[in-house]
Amino acid sequence: MQIIVLGMHRSGTSAVARLLNMMGAYFATENNAMPPTAANPKGYWEREDIRQLNDQVITSLGMSWDNISDFEANRLTAELQHSIESQAKKIIFSLETQRPWMAKDPRFCLLLPLWRPLLEIPVCVYVYRSPIQVAQSLKKRDGFPHILGVALWEKYSLYGLAHSAEMPRILVSHEELLNNPVAAVKKLHQELLDCDVQGLRLPSDKEIQAFIEPKLFHQRGDIPLQNTHINRQQLSLVEGFENGSIFQLEPLPKLSDGAAEILQEYKNKLVAKQESIMLQQEIGKRDQELIKCDQEIAQREAEIAKRVEEITGLQNTLEDTKQALQTQKAQTAKYQNQLLVADNQANSLKQEISELGSQKQQLQTLLQKNQTTLHETQNTLADKEQAILALSQKTDKQQQNIHQLMHWLGALDEDTQAVFQSLTWRSGSIFTKIALKLMFKKAGLTAQDHIGEMTADIAAWQQSQTDIAAVQPAPVSATTPPAVQTEPLVKTTTLRPPSKALLQQNPRDYPRWIQNYDTLTSKAIKRMQQRINEWDEQPFISIVMPTYNTDEKWLRAALDSVLEQIYPHWELCIADDASTKPHVRHLLEEYAERDKRIKLTFRTQNGHISAASNSALEMVTGEFVTFLDHDDLLAPHALFWMAKDILDYPDTMLWYSDEDKINEKGERHEPYFKSDWNPDLFLSHNLITHLAVYRTSLVQQIAGFREGYEGAQDYDLALRAIDQISAIQIRHIPRVLYHWRTIAGSTALLPDEKPYAIIAAQKAISEYLERRNIEAQVIESPAIQGTIRVQYPLPVHLPLVSLIIPTRNSLEFLSRCIESILNKTDYDNFEILIINNESDDPATLDYMQQLEENDKARIIDYPHPFNYADMNNMAVEHAQGELIGLLNNDLEVINREWLSEMVSHALRPEIG
Repeated sequence: MQIIVLGMHRSGTSAVARLLNMMGAYFATENNAMPPTAANPKGYWEREDIRQLNDQVITSLGMSWDNISDFEANRLTAELQHSIESQAKKIIFSLETQRPWMAKDPRFCLLLPLWRPLLEIPVCVYVYRSPIQVAQSLKKRDGFPHILGVALWEKYSLYGLAHSAEMPRILVSHEELLNNPVAAVKKLHQELLDCDVQGLRLPSDKEIQAFIEPKLFHQRGDIPLQNTHINRQQLSLVEGFENGSIFQLEPLPKLSDGAAEILQEYKNKLVAKQESIMLQQEIGKRDQELIKCDQEIAQREAEIAKRVEEITGLQNTLEDTKQALQTQKAQTAKYQNQLLVADNQANSLKQEISELGSQKQQLQTLLQKNQTTLHETQNTLADKEQAILALSQKTDKQQQNIHQLMHWLGALDEDTQAVFQSLTWRSGSIFTKIALKLMFKKAGLTAQDHIGEMTADIAAWQQSQTDIAAVQPAPVSATTPPAVQTEPLVKTTTLRPPSKALLQQNPRDYPRWIQNYDTLTSKAIKRMQQRINEWDEQPFISIVMPTYNTDEKWLRAALDSVLEQIYPHWELCIADDASTKPHVRHLLEEYAERDKRIKLTFRTQNGHISAASNSALEMVTGEFVTFLDHDDLLAPHALFWMAKDILDYPDTMLWYSDEDKINEKGERHEPYFKSDWNPDLFLSHNLITHLAVYRTSLVQQIAGFREGYEGAQDYDLALRAIDQISAIQIRHIPRVLYHWRTIAGSTALLPDEKPYAIIAAQKAISEYLERRNIEAQVIESPAIQGTIRVQYPLPVHLPLVSLIIPTRNSLEFLSRCIESILNKTDYDNFEILIINNESDDPATLDYMQQLEENDKARIIDYPHPFNYADMNNMAVEHAQGELIGLLNNDLEVINREWLSEMVSHALRPEIG
């Protein structure tokens, strides 16, 4: 259901929008909601994107929210609607995921026709406030004269009434809301229910009174003041609003002449003001141009002075040049005499050159002969190099083929092992042996035997290739220095021989899962380190660890698991809770000396785990904080995956990972592969606990751990943390990053080792429900040790539940199902509808007839081929219940509370 809030600016639309939000109507994410201002300290409860889009439309028409003298409905053309359709659809699509939702913007009074085609079943909540109070509020906020505020109120009101005429409408009086808020809100809630708006709740009286504070509503203009500022037509609108007949006013009057003149005069003033501003800007522009011209003149004069100085310098240089030229002429005459002497010497040298030319010809003939011999040698060498290159390429290709072959053989070996370990293979193998024995035949070689022989042969061949490669010298290139040898042309890898694991049967083999999916290789670690170096930011994570009389080997293991983290940007904040065993302090100081990232504080008095954890929290400097018990282990890549997700999802406030347990031998077992965030599952046990990373600001906001909740202190911390954030700010890391130690005295081994923990958990959950005004009973679950059950109450008048069961024959299944429902259900108000899908078994037909005659069930025939959806849809049309239960005919009740539990959840307001 879609709720549109209409009304003039400053009419109280924000207050009504907030009340609708308190009832459960969604409107925006935190990032998209308009923030509070001094003019509206309790918020606008309005979407920023809707306001911007509406402003964009009004601006495109050459207007603003207050400059609307030229606005007419016929200006809202199909082209204009088409121009915003894509953006509007995106906004509505984001709202549709959270029905019921509401949208509020006073501009809807003018622009609702552009949005109306995109709305399915809208309901209009129209907020009325007297025009003089609106005018007073606008004057205080914007400095508008009273007559302008009244004129704006009239035009917004007329268009708001006209554009919402075809919609269901609810009138809310600002004065009634202020004078009697509880009654006004209850009336609004009931009228919304009457308009079929589903999923809303009625806020408590305290919530309403806490929000509606009369002191925030300053403008309360009286009737005499109003009468001096409104005309007759505006008075008729006021009377219609105040006596509740406004929605029946037909036809709606046109804008009064007085209001039109006031709005036009305001527009003219705005235009004149704009022209004045533009003129001032033009004058300022001209002044800047004059200043620039003066600067250019001064610059030109400076350049002229510089050029005059340069000309003077050039004249001086010219005189110097003339004198130098006279000197050069004298030197030239001297050089000409020297040239005559040189010519005589040149003639003698020419004769010598002629003699040397003869000698050169002889040498060239000899050189040509040597070059011919060299060319023949180079051709021979090139042919040999081509042959070597071809052999190298062929060898490289063979090496690639061998590598590919070895890869395929390795994969074939793993797949074959998986096949032989599968339940299907083992079952088939056993059945085959039994069959052969029954036929008195002797079993021959099986595919398994044949594959085993092949794998053994391949392994033997592989070993022989390894041996050959080991003893053969590597080839040496003719151009390679003797001291440098190349690698062998063929590299071999070791092929595993056939494994006996092929015949083992263990479908829940966690060690094998660890080997396949959770074992870090050196290559994987190197890739992680490279990625860390490539990150623009490295989140700093603080690890909080309280200690008390920890066994040395477990404490060392816990500390080493931190030092072995692949991700290096961390600090370890340890608070020792007055341990009495001396080795604890010595060990902690030893590690703090080894790594300066380790911080220590030693409490003088034992305060239990909450107090110790808070002491450690006081040392935290990181933006993010996590927690490690003093005998547990972090996976080496734990902080890497946390840091990566922090960077990938910067708006998240809380992260948690999967976990498993580790025994005293270091063997991992009992993995817990968690779901993504599930609030109901979280109320049954601490889904977050290991490994959890919080933003430090969030933990500080809730003041850390509370004393008195020891054993469930981390559960209580998480419950209080999620009060402050939304579900989309909680992230699940689907990796096993934490190993919970199972030793004597640990709840990891047995939940009842610390019985006070379950009591503290129940207390924390009860308080969480109280904070959210949720009525429920919190008890320890009798079915699963160490878990909690939250029971939601049923109403005094139980709603009728229609249980629909399709069947075709199957008397044995059907009768068991029906009898268990009738005899093992503690919920009294239900009916059974059996869909008979062409049953032809006489016994089944007799049983159904007997049920119908005894008023224990109704039989509905479905004489068509089986179609689960269609037959259930048909049965729903015959159902009389408020709730529908879809059952299979082979179900059997095993718990008397089954239907009571289902109904209690179905009736919760937040359940769809």
